[in-house]
Amino acid sequence: TTFAVMGHLAKVDGQVSQSEIRLAETVMARMNLDTEMRRTAIGLFNEGKAADFDLDAVLDQFRRECHRRRHLLQMFVEIQLHACYADGAVHADEARVLRHICDRLGFSREEFAQLEALVRAAQGFAGAGAQGARPGVAPSHDRIAEAYKVLGVTREASDADIKTAYRRLMNQHHPD
Repeated sequence: TTFAVMGHLAKVDGQVSQSEIRLAETVMARMNLDTEMRRTAIGLFNEGKAADFDLDAVLDQFRRECHRRRHLLQMFVEIQLHACYADGAVHADEARVLRHICDRLGFSREEFAQLEALVRAAQGFAGAGAQGARPGVAPSHDRIAEAYKVLGVTREASDADIKTAYRRLMNQHHPD
């Protein structure tokens, strides 16, 4: 499912980029797929690129198979967000499909915005620092605003609320 939807998102803007392919390969490596599983994943990625790919059927099946395990659905959405950001920016068609995926999987717009902020922040930390800063905005201000957004709190939040939000995110995203 993950790779089929990644393929669909990679193709939705018209062309699959090398960076989108590299990201799919990176995900395969992180999942420790053996040769046969890797071939299957590549096949699914290619199926997702097809014009007749039934995204809704795949998402509905995935949601049923997750048995309401929200963390699996959330990880899936995060991977898809990374796929969309792989080539540096989210194309309008990719954004539309991402919103549809979240709607289909039961994520609110606020939850999606928080996941997107989390992925953008992760890419900023993994990337070249200030490259993630928006033009015309001081990097320190931009990073502080982004940090509040990732935590899902406002600047007016108390230290206790910020700490609670941080711990909640750590529990959701820590590998252990």
